[in-house]
Amino acid sequence: MSDRPYRVLQIISSSRTSGAERHVLNLTDLLRRRGHDVEVLCPEGEWLPGVLRSHGVRVHEQSMRKSGWFRTLAYTLRTVRKDRVDLVHTHLTRGTYFGYLAGLLRGVPVVASAHIANRDQIYRRVARGTNRLIAVSNYVRGNLFGQGVPDRFIDTVYNGTDFDQIEDHDPEELKSELGFEPRSRLVGLIGRVCREKGHLEMVRAMDEVRKAHPEAHILFVGRVSEEIREELGSELESKGLRENVHLLGERSDVARVLDSVEFSTMPSHKEAFGIAAIEAMARSRAVVATRIGGLPEVVRHGTTGLLVDLRPGEIAEAMLFMLDHPQECREMGRRGRQLVREKFTLDHMVERTLMVYQKAVGF
Repeated sequence: MSDRPYRVLQIISSSRTSGAERHVLNLTDLLRRRGHDVEVLCPEGEWLPGVLRSHGVRVHEQSMRKSGWFRTLAYTLRTVRKDRVDLVHTHLTRGTYFGYLAGLLRGVPVVASAHIANRDQIYRRVARGTNRLIAVSNYVRGNLFGQGVPDRFIDTVYNGTDFDQIEDHDPEELKSELGFEPRSRLVGLIGRVCREKGHLEMVRAMDEVRKAHPEAHILFVGRVSEEIREELGSELESKGLRENVHLLGERSDVARVLDSVEFSTMPSHKEAFGIAAIEAMARSRAVVATRIGGLPEVVRHGTTGLLVDLRPGEIAEAMLFMLDHPQECREMGRRGRQLVREKFTLDHMVERTLMVYQKAVGF
Protein backbone atom coordinates (compact mmCIF):
# COMPACT_ATOMS: atom_id res chain seq x y z
CA MET A 1 0.00 0.00 0.00
CA SER A 2 1.31 3.47 -0.90
CA ASP A 3 2.67 5.70 1.84
CA ARG A 4 1.05 8.72 0.22
CA PRO A 5 -2.05 9.84 2.17
CA TYR A 6 -5.38 9.92 0.40
CA ARG A 7 -7.52 13.04 0.09
CA VAL A 8 -11.03 11.70 0.66
CA LEU A 9 -14.42 13.38 0.43
CA GLN A 10 -17.06 11.35 2.24
CA ILE A 11 -20.67 12.09 1.24
CA ILE A 12 -23.63 10.91 3.30
CA SER A 13 -27.26 11.93 2.82
CA SER A 14 -28.28 11.79 6.49
CA SER A 15 -27.01 13.49 9.64
CA ARG A 16 -28.95 11.55 12.29
CA THR A 17 -27.52 9.14 14.88
CA SER A 18 -28.10 5.84 13.05
CA GLY A 19 -25.57 3.21 12.03
CA ALA A 20 -24.36 4.71 8.75
CA GLU A 21 -23.74 8.11 10.32
CA ARG A 22 -21.79 6.60 13.21
CA HIS A 23 -19.83 4.56 10.69
CA VAL A 24 -18.84 7.74 8.84
CA LEU A 25 -17.70 9.31 12.11
CA ASN A 26 -15.62 6.26 13.07
CA LEU A 27 -14.11 5.84 9.61
CA THR A 28 -13.24 9.54 9.36
CA ASP A 29 -11.49 9.48 12.73
CA LEU A 30 -9.57 6.31 11.89
CA LEU A 31 -8.44 7.52 8.47
CA ARG A 32 -7.26 10.84 9.88
CA ARG A 33 -5.30 9.07 12.62
CA ARG A 34 -3.47 7.22 9.85
CA GLY A 35 -2.54 10.50 8.18
CA HIS A 36 -5.23 10.73 5.49
CA ASP A 37 -7.02 14.01 4.70
CA VAL A 38 -10.78 13.48 5.10
CA GLU A 39 -13.66 15.93 4.80
CA VAL A 40 -17.38 15.18 4.94
CA LEU A 41 -20.36 16.53 2.99
CA CYS A 42 -23.70 15.93 4.72
CA PRO A 43 -27.12 17.55 5.30
CA GLU A 44 -27.43 20.59 7.52
CA GLY A 45 -28.05 20.39 11.24
CA GLU A 46 -28.86 17.36 13.36
CA TRP A 47 -26.15 15.26 15.00
CA LEU A 48 -23.37 14.46 12.54
CA PRO A 49 -21.99 17.91 11.53
CA GLY A 50 -21.56 19.03 15.11
CA VAL A 51 -19.78 15.92 16.33
CA LEU A 52 -17.50 15.86 13.27
CA ARG A 53 -16.48 19.48 13.85
CA SER A 54 -15.80 18.73 17.51
CA HIS A 55 -13.33 16.12 16.23
CA GLY A 56 -11.62 18.72 14.04
CA VAL A 57 -13.08 17.53 10.73
CA ARG A 58 -13.87 19.91 7.89
CA VAL A 59 -17.62 19.63 7.22
CA HIS A 60 -19.66 20.82 4.23
CA GLU A 61 -23.33 21.16 5.15
CA GLN A 62 -25.48 20.99 2.04
CA SER A 63 -29.13 20.26 1.36
CA MET A 64 -29.89 16.77 0.07
CA ARG A 65 -33.47 17.69 -0.83
CA LYS A 66 -34.64 17.72 -4.43
CA SER A 67 -35.19 21.48 -4.29
CA GLY A 68 -31.47 22.06 -3.69
CA TRP A 69 -30.16 19.30 -5.93
CA PHE A 70 -28.34 21.40 -8.57
CA ARG A 71 -26.82 23.75 -6.01
CA THR A 72 -25.46 20.84 -3.96
CA LEU A 73 -24.06 19.09 -7.03
CA ALA A 74 -22.34 22.30 -8.15
CA TYR A 75 -20.88 22.75 -4.67
CA THR A 76 -19.66 19.14 -4.64
CA LEU A 77 -17.97 19.56 -8.02
CA ARG A 78 -16.19 22.72 -6.83
CA THR A 79 -15.07 20.97 -3.64
CA VAL A 80 -13.65 17.97 -5.51
CA ARG A 81 -11.67 20.25 -7.84
CA LYS A 82 -10.55 22.87 -5.29
CA ASP A 83 -9.47 20.36 -2.63
CA ARG A 84 -7.85 18.03 -5.20
CA VAL A 85 -9.81 15.06 -3.91
CA ASP A 86 -8.34 11.65 -4.77
CA LEU A 87 -11.47 9.67 -4.02
CA VAL A 88 -15.15 10.19 -3.21
CA HIS A 89 -16.59 7.74 -0.67
CA THR A 90 -20.40 7.74 -0.55
CA HIS A 91 -22.93 6.44 1.95
CA LEU A 92 -26.71 5.93 1.53
CA THR A 93 -28.58 6.20 -1.75
CA ARG A 94 -28.94 9.93 -2.30
CA GLY A 95 -25.38 10.56 -1.19
CA THR A 96 -24.27 7.99 -3.76
CA TYR A 97 -26.09 9.84 -6.56
CA PHE A 98 -24.19 13.05 -5.72
CA GLY A 99 -20.88 11.23 -5.35
CA TYR A 100 -21.31 9.22 -8.54
CA LEU A 101 -22.02 12.33 -10.62
CA ALA A 102 -19.17 14.27 -9.02
CA GLY A 103 -16.76 11.43 -9.70
CA LEU A 104 -17.99 11.00 -13.26
CA LEU A 105 -17.76 14.70 -14.11
CA ARG A 106 -14.41 15.27 -12.37
CA GLY A 107 -12.74 11.99 -13.35
CA VAL A 108 -12.31 10.91 -9.72
CA PRO A 109 -12.88 7.31 -8.56
CA VAL A 110 -15.88 6.58 -6.35
CA VAL A 111 -16.26 4.05 -3.55
CA ALA A 112 -19.92 3.54 -2.61
CA SER A 113 -20.79 1.85 0.69
CA ALA A 114 -24.08 -0.07 0.61
CA HIS A 115 -25.32 -0.07 4.22
CA ILE A 116 -28.68 -1.67 3.45
CA ALA A 117 -30.12 -4.07 0.90
CA ASN A 118 -32.10 -2.11 -1.66
CA ARG A 119 -32.61 -2.22 -5.41
CA ASP A 120 -31.76 1.32 -6.45
CA GLN A 121 -30.17 1.53 -9.90
CA ILE A 122 -27.40 3.84 -8.71
CA TYR A 123 -25.25 0.92 -7.52
CA ARG A 124 -25.24 -0.62 -11.01
CA ARG A 125 -24.17 2.74 -12.41
CA VAL A 126 -21.30 3.08 -9.96
CA ALA A 127 -19.89 -0.28 -11.11
CA ARG A 128 -17.66 1.07 -13.88
CA GLY A 129 -13.99 1.87 -14.41
CA THR A 130 -11.99 1.72 -11.18
CA ASN A 131 -14.98 2.49 -8.95
CA ARG A 132 -15.71 0.08 -6.11
CA LEU A 133 -18.69 -0.89 -3.98
CA ILE A 134 -18.39 -1.84 -0.31
CA ALA A 135 -21.03 -4.19 1.10
CA VAL A 136 -21.34 -4.21 4.89
CA SER A 137 -22.09 -7.96 4.82
CA ASN A 138 -22.14 -10.86 2.40
CA TYR A 139 -25.93 -10.62 2.57
CA VAL A 140 -25.75 -7.10 1.12
CA ARG A 141 -23.12 -8.25 -1.36
CA GLY A 142 -25.49 -10.93 -2.61
CA ASN A 143 -28.24 -8.35 -2.92
CA LEU A 144 -26.01 -6.13 -5.08
CA PHE A 145 -24.99 -9.08 -7.25
CA GLY A 146 -28.63 -10.11 -7.58
CA GLN A 147 -29.56 -6.72 -9.01
CA GLY A 148 -26.88 -6.85 -11.67
CA VAL A 149 -23.73 -5.45 -10.07
CA PRO A 150 -20.78 -7.59 -11.23
CA ASP A 151 -19.17 -9.29 -8.25
CA ARG A 152 -15.69 -8.12 -9.30
CA PHE A 153 -16.67 -4.56 -8.29
CA ILE A 154 -17.81 -5.52 -4.77
CA ASP A 155 -15.81 -5.91 -1.57
CA THR A 156 -17.29 -7.02 1.76
CA VAL A 157 -16.06 -4.86 4.63
CA TYR A 158 -17.71 -5.54 7.97
CA ASN A 159 -18.38 -2.61 10.27
CA GLY A 160 -16.32 -2.61 13.43
CA THR A 161 -16.55 -1.67 17.08
CA ASP A 162 -13.93 -0.03 19.29
CA PHE A 163 -12.55 -3.10 21.02
CA ASP A 164 -9.54 -1.35 22.57
CA GLN A 165 -11.51 1.25 24.52
CA ILE A 166 -13.71 -1.17 26.47
CA GLU A 167 -14.07 -0.25 30.12
CA ASP A 168 -15.89 -2.66 32.41
CA HIS A 169 -18.76 -1.40 34.56
CA ASP A 170 -20.24 -2.82 37.73
CA PRO A 171 -23.47 -4.54 36.55
CA GLU A 172 -25.13 -3.89 39.90
CA GLU A 173 -24.59 -0.14 39.68
CA LEU A 174 -27.07 0.53 36.87
CA LYS A 175 -29.47 -2.04 38.28
CA SER A 176 -29.59 -0.10 41.54
CA GLU A 177 -29.76 3.25 39.75
CA LEU A 178 -32.84 2.12 37.79
CA GLY A 179 -34.55 0.77 40.91
CA PHE A 180 -34.32 -2.97 40.23
CA GLU A 181 -34.06 -5.49 43.04
CA PRO A 182 -30.72 -7.34 43.34
CA ARG A 183 -32.40 -10.59 42.21
CA SER A 184 -33.70 -9.00 39.00
CA ARG A 185 -32.33 -10.42 35.75
CA LEU A 186 -31.92 -7.94 32.91
CA VAL A 187 -31.99 -8.48 29.14
CA GLY A 188 -31.18 -5.83 26.52
CA LEU A 189 -32.63 -4.71 23.20
CA ILE A 190 -30.52 -1.83 21.86
CA GLY A 191 -31.67 0.32 18.94
CA ARG A 192 -34.44 2.55 17.67
CA VAL A 193 -37.79 1.35 19.02
CA CYS A 194 -39.79 0.60 15.87
CA ARG A 195 -41.63 -2.17 14.05
CA GLU A 196 -38.72 -3.35 11.93
CA LYS A 197 -36.51 -3.91 14.99
CA GLY A 198 -39.05 -6.39 16.40
CA HIS A 199 -40.07 -4.64 19.60
CA LEU A 200 -43.69 -5.78 19.34
CA GLU A 201 -42.59 -9.39 18.90
CA MET A 202 -40.32 -8.98 21.90
CA VAL A 203 -43.20 -7.76 24.06
CA ARG A 204 -45.20 -10.85 23.08
CA ALA A 205 -42.19 -13.07 23.82
CA MET A 206 -41.78 -11.45 27.24
CA ASP A 207 -45.38 -12.36 28.00
CA GLU A 208 -44.20 -16.00 27.94
CA VAL A 209 -40.81 -15.43 29.55
CA ARG A 210 -42.15 -13.71 32.66
CA LYS A 211 -44.42 -16.70 33.43
CA ALA A 212 -41.31 -18.80 34.11
CA HIS A 213 -39.08 -15.92 35.20
CA PRO A 214 -41.08 -13.09 36.78
CA GLU A 215 -37.75 -11.59 37.86
CA ALA A 216 -36.76 -11.07 34.18
CA HIS A 217 -36.83 -7.55 32.75
CA ILE A 218 -36.04 -6.32 29.26
CA LEU A 219 -34.56 -2.88 28.64
CA PHE A 220 -35.48 -1.10 25.40
CA VAL A 221 -32.69 1.42 24.75
CA GLY A 222 -33.40 3.84 21.90
CA ARG A 223 -35.70 6.54 20.67
CA VAL A 224 -39.34 5.46 20.35
CA SER A 225 -40.69 5.99 16.82
CA GLU A 226 -44.12 7.59 16.60
CA GLU A 227 -45.35 4.81 14.28
CA ILE A 228 -45.14 2.30 17.11
CA ARG A 229 -45.68 4.36 20.25
CA GLU A 230 -49.46 3.87 20.62
CA GLU A 231 -49.53 0.16 19.71
CA LEU A 232 -46.56 -0.58 21.95
CA GLY A 233 -48.25 1.13 24.87
CA SER A 234 -51.46 -0.81 24.25
CA GLU A 235 -49.56 -4.14 24.12
CA LEU A 236 -47.79 -3.42 27.39
CA GLU A 237 -51.03 -2.39 29.05
CA SER A 238 -53.15 -5.29 27.82
CA LYS A 239 -50.53 -7.87 28.80
CA GLY A 240 -49.70 -6.25 32.12
CA LEU A 241 -46.03 -5.98 31.20
CA ARG A 242 -45.29 -2.46 32.42
CA GLU A 243 -43.25 -3.95 35.27
CA ASN A 244 -41.15 -6.18 32.98
CA VAL A 245 -40.56 -4.05 29.87
CA HIS A 246 -38.71 -0.78 30.39
CA LEU A 247 -38.30 2.01 27.83
CA LEU A 248 -35.08 3.83 28.73
CA GLY A 249 -35.01 6.12 25.68
CA GLU A 250 -31.75 7.20 24.05
CA ARG A 251 -28.77 6.88 26.36
CA SER A 252 -25.12 7.83 26.07
CA ASP A 253 -24.09 4.98 28.39
CA VAL A 254 -25.06 1.98 26.26
CA ALA A 255 -21.88 0.23 27.42
CA ARG A 256 -23.11 0.41 31.03
CA VAL A 257 -26.45 -1.04 29.97
CA LEU A 258 -24.77 -3.92 28.14
CA ASP A 259 -22.60 -4.68 31.16
CA SER A 260 -25.76 -4.84 33.28
CA VAL A 261 -27.70 -7.34 31.14
CA GLU A 262 -27.19 -11.11 30.98
CA PHE A 263 -27.58 -11.18 27.19
CA SER A 264 -28.78 -8.97 24.36
CA THR A 265 -31.46 -9.48 21.71
CA MET A 266 -32.05 -8.48 18.09
CA PRO A 267 -35.51 -9.71 16.97
CA SER A 268 -35.25 -7.69 13.74
CA HIS A 269 -37.48 -7.99 10.68
CA LYS A 270 -34.53 -6.99 8.47
CA GLU A 271 -30.90 -6.26 9.21
CA ALA A 272 -28.12 -5.64 6.71
CA PHE A 273 -25.38 -6.34 9.25
CA GLY A 274 -26.09 -6.00 12.97
CA ILE A 275 -23.75 -3.50 14.62
CA ALA A 276 -25.70 -3.77 17.88
CA ALA A 277 -24.86 -7.48 17.96
CA ILE A 278 -21.10 -6.98 17.73
CA GLU A 279 -21.26 -4.18 20.31
CA ALA A 280 -22.93 -6.61 22.72
CA MET A 281 -20.51 -9.41 21.86
CA ALA A 282 -17.53 -7.10 22.41
CA ARG A 283 -18.75 -6.79 25.99
CA SER A 284 -18.96 -10.58 26.37
CA ARG A 285 -22.73 -10.75 25.98
CA ALA A 286 -24.42 -13.53 24.03
CA VAL A 287 -27.05 -12.47 21.50
CA VAL A 288 -30.48 -13.88 20.66
CA ALA A 289 -31.19 -12.74 17.09
CA THR A 290 -33.47 -13.47 14.19
CA ARG A 291 -32.15 -15.59 11.36
CA ILE A 292 -32.38 -12.85 8.74
CA GLY A 293 -30.16 -10.60 6.62
CA GLY A 294 -26.57 -10.27 7.77
CA LEU A 295 -27.18 -11.39 11.36
CA PRO A 296 -26.09 -15.04 10.81
CA GLU A 297 -22.68 -13.68 9.71
CA VAL A 298 -22.28 -12.12 13.16
CA VAL A 299 -24.22 -14.35 15.55
CA ARG A 300 -23.02 -17.96 15.32
CA HIS A 301 -25.86 -20.23 16.43
CA GLY A 302 -24.94 -22.17 19.54
CA THR A 303 -21.50 -20.55 19.65
CA THR A 304 -21.94 -16.80 20.23
CA GLY A 305 -25.71 -16.78 20.64
CA LEU A 306 -28.94 -18.26 19.34
CA LEU A 307 -30.66 -17.66 16.00
CA VAL A 308 -34.45 -17.90 15.78
CA ASP A 309 -37.27 -17.24 13.35
CA LEU A 310 -39.28 -14.06 13.84
CA ARG A 311 -41.96 -15.66 16.00
CA PRO A 312 -42.63 -14.65 19.62
CA GLY A 313 -42.71 -18.29 20.69
CA GLU A 314 -39.25 -19.01 19.27
CA ILE A 315 -37.83 -15.80 20.70
CA ALA A 316 -39.25 -16.69 24.12
CA GLU A 317 -37.83 -20.22 23.92
CA ALA A 318 -34.32 -18.91 23.19
CA MET A 319 -34.56 -16.35 25.99
CA LEU A 320 -35.69 -19.02 28.42
CA PHE A 321 -32.73 -21.18 27.43
CA MET A 322 -30.35 -18.32 28.24
CA LEU A 323 -32.03 -17.64 31.57
CA ASP A 324 -32.14 -21.33 32.50
CA HIS A 325 -28.51 -21.97 31.46
CA PRO A 326 -26.53 -18.94 32.70
CA GLN A 327 -23.17 -20.70 32.45
CA GLU A 328 -23.71 -21.55 28.78
CA CYS A 329 -24.94 -18.01 28.19
CA ARG A 330 -21.73 -16.60 29.69
CA GLU A 331 -19.61 -18.99 27.63
CA MET A 332 -21.34 -17.84 24.44
CA GLY A 333 -20.60 -14.28 25.48
CA ARG A 334 -16.92 -15.11 25.99
CA ARG A 335 -16.72 -16.69 22.53
CA GLY A 336 -18.53 -13.70 21.05
CA ARG A 337 -15.90 -11.35 22.47
CA GLN A 338 -13.17 -13.46 20.88
CA LEU A 339 -14.94 -13.39 17.51
CA VAL A 340 -15.18 -9.60 17.64
CA ARG A 341 -11.46 -9.41 18.43
CA GLU A 342 -10.71 -11.57 15.40
CA LYS A 343 -13.09 -10.08 12.80
CA PHE A 344 -15.06 -7.02 13.85
CA THR A 345 -12.72 -4.38 15.28
CA LEU A 346 -12.40 -0.84 13.94
CA ASP A 347 -8.81 -1.62 12.95
CA HIS A 348 -9.98 -4.51 10.77
CA MET A 349 -12.59 -2.24 9.21
CA VAL A 350 -10.25 0.63 8.32
CA GLU A 351 -7.50 -1.63 6.98
CA ARG A 352 -9.91 -3.40 4.64
CA THR A 353 -11.38 -0.04 3.59
CA LEU A 354 -7.90 1.23 2.70
CA MET A 355 -7.37 -1.88 0.57
CA VAL A 356 -10.54 -0.95 -1.34
CA TYR A 357 -9.29 2.63 -1.74
CA GLN A 358 -6.05 1.31 -3.20
CA LYS A 359 -7.98 -0.70 -5.80
CA ALA A 360 -9.98 2.40 -6.76
CA VAL A 361 -7.19 5.00 -6.80
CA GLY A 362 -4.37 2.79 -7.98
CA PHE A 363 -1.76 3.75 -5.37
